[in-house]
Amino acid sequence: MAYERSLYTLVEHEYAEIRRHNEEDLSARRSAVYRAIPQIEQIDNEIQSAGLSIVSLAIANPANIKTQIAELRAQQKDLHNRRKELLLANGFAEDELSMRYMCEKCQDTGVLGNTSCECYKRRLVMKAFEKSNLSQQLRNQSFKTFDYSVYSKEVDAETGISPYDNIEYIIRSCQDFIVNFDRTDKNLLFWGAPGLGKTFLSTCIAKELIKKGYSVIYETTYQIVSLLEDYKFKRASDLSELKLQTERLYDSDLLILDDLGAEFSTAYTNAALFDVLNSRLIANKKTIINTNLNMKELADRYSDRVISRILGSYQALQFIGEDIRLKKTVNAFMQNTI
Repeated sequence: MAYERSLYTLVEHEYAEIRRHNEEDLSARRSAVYRAIPQIEQIDNEIQSAGLSIVSLAIANPANIKTQIAELRAQQKDLHNRRKELLLANGFAEDELSMRYMCEKCQDTGVLGNTSCECYKRRLVMKAFEKSNLSQQLRNQSFKTFDYSVYSKEVDAETGISPYDNIEYIIRSCQDFIVNFDRTDKNLLFWGAPGLGKTFLSTCIAKELIKKGYSVIYETTYQIVSLLEDYKFKRASDLSELKLQTERLYDSDLLILDDLGAEFSTAYTNAALFDVLNSRLIANKKTIINTNLNMKELADRYSDRVISRILGSYQALQFIGEDIRLKKTVNAFMQNTI
């Protein structure tokens, strides 16, 4: 799976800027050395002159070319040693007149042979994180950092399962969603009380899919409705950017629609949500919905068309237990006061 072309362009511009900065940095260091040690400028001129002579010999190809080139290379080596001694004697670093790179492997080109350097791949992933609107959360949240210990192992009387066993099942479902992302038409509905891990697990899924090269967009329902209203009524100074943001709601490989039910409920809201959800289903684009509402509350709040799309095309996963955010806050407070 390849990232959007715009992300590659952004990363390539970054590398061009890094190389420009490297050149400017070397030029500034060279000027400072020449001011402090004028002899080094003369040595550099002699090194360059010897290099040009080697090129001229290679073109002319005289009978004794090997001997002459060997003499010139020996001269260059002596000049480099003299320059190194002068730099160190005057308090400069040994590499003061060498290019310095952020990545020594690819020398800030982003390329190693016929493949991308690891630094390039990391930059590409970070750009995808930023574009998802989840860059801050993605730094700290992953399946590896998920804390099972905050979920009780006592069986919940209403559901007949413990919060611990329930969250294990939900995580297996999430991982299955990631593994089969291209081979399933399944979408996910996370529902339950606040503070039980719905947004956290949505972020975990987003992180894994972004690393695989998929485009992911995270927005609250309120933000989505506001964006669609602004686009419909042309309420923006930059309509082209607004158009691009709106299109991404429909075109991204995964849309995470967070906090369904917190937006103002109107006829327009229902129509806008139906359009996004239905269009994505038709295009086989995956969606994750997070809501604090239960099934009855969803049915009371949204139109039959919206509910039919959700109930018919989403795997509903209920989150149960105590508010883990509150529990962690209380535990941290207790530890700090002991």
